[in-house]
Amino acid sequence: MIIEATTPNRVDLAGGTLDIFPLYIFEEYGLTINMAVNLTSQVWLESIADEKIVIHSRDLELTAEATTAQELPLKGPLSFVARVVRFYDPGPGWKITTQNNVRKGSGLGASSALLIALSGALNHVREKKYSPMEIIDIGANLEAQSIGTMTGKQDYFPAMFGGLSVIWFDVTGARREELVSDAALLDELNNRLVLTFAGEPRFSALTNWAMVKNYLDGNRVTVSKMHAIKETALEMHEALKKGDLERFGQTLRKEWENRRDLAEGVTNETIDRMIAKAGKAGAIASKICGAGGGGCMITFVKPGRRESVIESLVSEGAEVMDYRISRQGLTIKTKSS
Repeated sequence: MIIEATTPNRVDLAGGTLDIFPLYIFEEYGLTINMAVNLTSQVWLESIADEKIVIHSRDLELTAEATTAQELPLKGPLSFVARVVRFYDPGPGWKITTQNNVRKGSGLGASSALLIALSGALNHVREKKYSPMEIIDIGANLEAQSIGTMTGKQDYFPAMFGGLSVIWFDVTGARREELVSDAALLDELNNRLVLTFAGEPRFSALTNWAMVKNYLDGNRVTVSKMHAIKETALEMHEALKKGDLERFGQTLRKEWENRRDLAEGVTNETIDRMIAKAGKAGAIASKICGAGGGGCMITFVKPGRRESVIESLVSEGAEVMDYRISRQGLTIKTKSS
């Protein structure tokens, strides 16, 4: 038997960082707007005759194996996968293969998408199954253990549920609201949002920690910008609910203007130059995905200016990525081996 689990990655549009505990508590509540995209992470669980458990990463070209899940090592490049497998513990007789279909450091939440795919596949073989929200809560805790610092939760929701959504965070936890379901509006967003890879990968946890530390230390600029990020996310929520894409573009620009000053390293000269040149070519707004400092960038263009904006970005070294908004989240297929 082979169990195949696939999850979309995500593009964050507004309110990132407000999904990190305890920031949203200090802000009374937080919200993050993001969209699932058809750039995927995948996991295959294959039953094998050997009394052992094997994990293999295709993109890292690394393998680890042990007699039981609890003997899988929690150090090294596969420690994150090993920790998840140890928690769900499917027993011996499984080969687990993982693959991220975007480059490392993309800022598209690939590690979290892979976690949901892996958790979904392992949960599928459990006798007592966890609910989607339980998988998200467990996954957030496992990822924090693995990377040794705080994590946000926004990345798990598009991987699990798909779509263009707002995720609300408050003292009761997190809840998801589908924000755009109209097919015509989604098509227009697909046509006017350009996704590019804008620079070398970065370790987002360091940038996130800098943002949170500045906030907890009472840094006036950071606290003020975090308030503004929340207000901008609320504005974007209202714009998308009404299908007002011009106002959406304005709020996307505000989001980046607020975010780039949150911590050192969120932007750099290359990113600033790309955004400025895209603006002259017909872009309304651009922002780096994830915590910043490199990776992917989303650019919202004026009607009829897509090709000129793409040309300007490519001329500055950006790589265009083919994508569509994905309305489908975690999918699991089972077939005979």
